Amino acid sequence: MEWGQHIDPAALEAKLATGKFDTVTLIHNETSTGVMNPLPEICCTMAKYPDVALIVDTVSSFSAVPVAMDALRIDVLLTGSQKALALPPGFSLFSLSEKAFARAAQIEGRGYYFDFLEFKKNQENDMTPATPSIGHIHALQSKLDDIFTEGLTNRYQRHERTNALVHDWVRARGFDFFAEDGYRAKTLTCVKNSRQIDVAKLARDLRAKHHLVIDGGYGKIKGETFRLSNMGDETEETVTHLLACLDDCLGAEGQD
Repeated sequence: MEWGQHIDPAALEAKLATGKFDTVTLIHNETSTGVMNPLPEICCTMAKYPDVALIVDTVSSFSAVPVAMDALRIDVLLTGSQKALALPPGFSLFSLSEKAFARAAQIEGRGYYFDFLEFKKNQENDMTPATPSIGHIHALQSKLDDIFTEGLTNRYQRHERTNALVHDWVRARGFDFFAEDGYRAKTLTCVKNSRQIDVAKLARDLRAKHHLVIDGGYGKIKGETFRLSNMGDETEETVTHLLACLDDCLGAEGQD
């Protein structure tokens, strides 16, 4: 599979049909390329193989798009504090199905620090296996208050609207998308540098003139793409401001 392509459920099924796999790991929203994998379709494929566990990374989609863990039969849902939750990095969260706990119980030498069963045992007493990051816990509680005050549906819709603003800008400025149509992230946009601008200079100018930071591409697509985030706490106002600042740094080239 080429970097930037989504996972094909049919190709996944062909692999699972061999009987050689007992676990599938999936990045729902691949941040470096702006690809959102078709989670419902993948989970429909997985339902045909009930003995195979599904582990899903939702770091840049959790709370920004619906992820119905129980309905989709996800066994391990992983996320982090630093992307869609818009908190400082350094804190991870997970949720497990009963099947995942049962699978963990069969594993010898699980260690201690990442032992799901140890976490479950401690949770029953409102404890953690080791000293937690108290600051992150308080920050997460504050963030959850904000999320439920806004309402999940409103939060999902806000990400749809801010994502659409970025997409409109990309098209109007003559750029293209790195991810295929229908498989583009709702929380960020990986912009293909189809105009062959100096991405590094754009990022430098944006930071120097407007104190805003964008990513100038990752790994082998560095300089060939740049990423614009609309996740977490971003609003129509903040995204519109970012796009106006990008236009300012692009100069005459950035205008319609």
